[in-house]
Amino acid sequence: MAVALSKEGSFGFALQTAKGTFVAPDTWLPLLEAETVSQKQGYVFFDLADNNDFQSKYFSAGRWAEGLLPLPLIPGSVSNLLTWIQGRDGDNQGKWASALVDCVNTVKKLTDAKVRRARLVLEKGKPVVCLLDIVALSLEQGTAQAPAVPVAPPYLFREAAVKLATGGAAPAADANCERIEIEVDALLEDAAEGMRLRDAASPLQLYNLSGIRCAGSFDRDFVDSAVYSDFLAGTESALTVTLTRGATTCTLTLPRVVHVEDEVGLPGSAERRLVERVKFVALGSTDGATPPITIV
Repeated sequence: MAVALSKEGSFGFALQTAKGTFVAPDTWLPLLEAETVSQKQGYVFFDLADNNDFQSKYFSAGRWAEGLLPLPLIPGSVSNLLTWIQGRDGDNQGKWASALVDCVNTVKKLTDAKVRRARLVLEKGKPVVCLLDIVALSLEQGTAQAPAVPVAPPYLFREAAVKLATGGAAPAADANCERIEIEVDALLEDAAEGMRLRDAASPLQLYNLSGIRCAGSFDRDFVDSAVYSDFLAGTESALTVTLTRGATTCTLTLPRVVHVEDEVGLPGSAERRLVERVKFVALGSTDGATPPITIV
């Protein structure tokens, strides 16, 4: 048997119309770095006052799969991914999905997978990356399929147009950000919750406990004190990032941004410039109609 090469692997997924039914992937994306999806046995180890000096007892809270998928955002190939991350039904529950991770000599087949978190990273000189943290109720060995991986390169940082609100004004073009990181938290409960009463190998559900939450940070050249002044005054901001390749776009809109920390300071070197790292929390509208972030 020949050695397994990462180049020959692939990742694909599809949104499910119903829980419990595997759907063959209809969206394929390459992986930029090592994926870490694996089965968790859910073992819980504990001690009792039982005249035993050593830890000797454990039980299983059920088996499930979880891990990280580092995916590039590729023009024209991200609509299903964005729906998986932020889509909700009338009960505020996230989308179920099926996935295949082809590891060449074996295929990880995932059913009933949900997104726990998605971290979007835009950094100068690099492709735009989505670090997808997922949890699945079922992992089993699958069979390889012919992947239809897109041939277009991923979005690049230089294709991002950033608009930032300062001084209470409307968002305006800002060319001074050199790194933006946005994390979308799906508020997914712990996988061990919701077990069947008996003879269950996997958790019964993966409930979303609230609407999505969003936080992040950006690094900005310290060309003026506008953002720092807003931070000191407690003035709300807003952030929009639009990625464009030809006629294809991907827009991240954060209508209410609260700066919680501004790490501006002298770098202590004459060979370094001043950059402020601003940490923020994005909020939804007070009437609950608008989420803290929309990605289209």
